[in-house]
Amino acid sequence: MRRRVVWGVVISSIVVGAGLGGPGMDGADVHAQAPGLTVERVRLPVAPEVPIGNRVLTVVRVDLAHYRLRILTEERHGARRTMPRWLADHHLAGGINAGMFLRNGRSVGYMMQDGRVASNRRVTKYRGVLGFGPRRAGVPALSVTGPRCGGTIDRQARRYENVLQAYRMVDCGTPSNWQSRKRFSAAGFGVDSAGRAVFVHTRTPYRMTVLNRMLADPALGIEGMIYMEGGPEASLVVDDGGVRVSEIGSYEDGFHESDDNHEFWEVPNIVAFERR
Repeated sequence: MRRRVVWGVVISSIVVGAGLGGPGMDGADVHAQAPGLTVERVRLPVAPEVPIGNRVLTVVRVDLAHYRLRILTEERHGARRTMPRWLADHHLAGGINAGMFLRNGRSVGYMMQDGRVASNRRVTKYRGVLGFGPRRAGVPALSVTGPRCGGTIDRQARRYENVLQAYRMVDCGTPSNWQSRKRFSAAGFGVDSAGRAVFVHTRTPYRMTVLNRMLADPALGIEGMIYMEGGPEASLVVDDGGVRVSEIGSYEDGFHESDDNHEFWEVPNIVAFERR
């Protein structure tokens, strides 16, 4: 959602499918298609208020023993481009938006990229902080913190080389309630109970409080997640080891109230993963 002012183990389909058959979820079509990389399609249990879309949540789980996470920005890696173009130009396995951005391309919230502060904006209402790339041994490869977990930007910056601040979606397994009642396609980034990076995308528009409650369903095993983008700019792409995902957002209240967007928009910043 553009700010118009100044988201080596092949996992068995049977095992993962059983894990997703919990209360509230209608089950998932699960594909374990590459070592360390799993794609799930989950039919969300709540029908959207806007009668469009198929209610499918795409969930990509990435084992960080096999993949390395990165932040790429137009400031350091060239002009903004579509997600497929970002991946092709930098030989990446997958990517998602790295949060909302200002007109100049800078992240709306705090961003640290490879130990360098790329945006020192600290947005009070952004209460989720994600970190990856540990600075020392004993720190988890990836973590998401918020008020429930006692995390702060400064604490994450001491522990990690890469830090993103954004709206919370799931905080220590608990869904976040949003004051905004806007409905839109959405993309999120977080961590699951197995320590894997989790990227999610739904084209179907929901109020975020409703979507967050579904994301926090124990069947999905999502421990923490922050919001990366919404509306037609929300993008999730994977192309690695025969695994291909191409998810494009569309609907957004007050901006693009239609399901007719079928092209990736150019974005200035992404979170990507590549094989080690």
